[in-house]
Amino acid sequence: RGRPVGVTNRLNDYAICIAASYEAKRLGIGLGTRNGEAKRIAPNFVMRESDAAKYQYVNKQMREIFASYSPVTQMKSVDEGIIDFRGMRGLLKGRSLEDVGREIKQRVREEVGEYMSVNVGIGQNRWLAKVAAGFMKPDGLYTIDSANLEAVYGFMNLMELPYIKQRMQRRLNDADIFTPLEFYQASERVLSKQVFRSV
Repeated sequence: RGRPVGVTNRLNDYAICIAASYEAKRLGIGLGTRNGEAKRIAPNFVMRESDAAKYQYVNKQMREIFASYSPVTQMKSVDEGIIDFRGMRGLLKGRSLEDVGREIKQRVREEVGEYMSVNVGIGQNRWLAKVAAGFMKPDGLYTIDSANLEAVYGFMNLMELPYIKQRMQRRLNDADIFTPLEFYQASERVLSKQVFRSV
């Protein structure tokens, strides 16, 4: 805890980091960094072998917490999930989604592990919730709604949006779309005919 940590599939001097703690990322140690190189950057760096049983246990605990809030939940990966709160006003009992988000964060610490942090993103759809979850890491909670949507897009770049990689950025640029705000304001015709085509 508090040290730069990496995870690898097989531990040796040539092991490649497949996941890194925030402490490691701040030092420039991340995906693809070799164990020996990481130890040169940070002598207190620790590499650990992946532990599938532990990840499955944590994933199960997270699914149980999510399911206690809505019957419509989905784990997108070992460390990312979605709770759909549509039609759940009765369960919310007048609480805001931010209050529920803080409660979920607390439950994760109590029921999964005291050192577990969770980034909570709240949005009108799954995609906006994923964008919101990317802010204020680690252990953040952020909401994107109609009041701040354009402001959020105004300070982001295209590659910070989920699923936008270099090839998609080029397609957007070819259609004179260079920022998330321009992407948001683009017509459906431009997006369907020029950018996405068959994608």
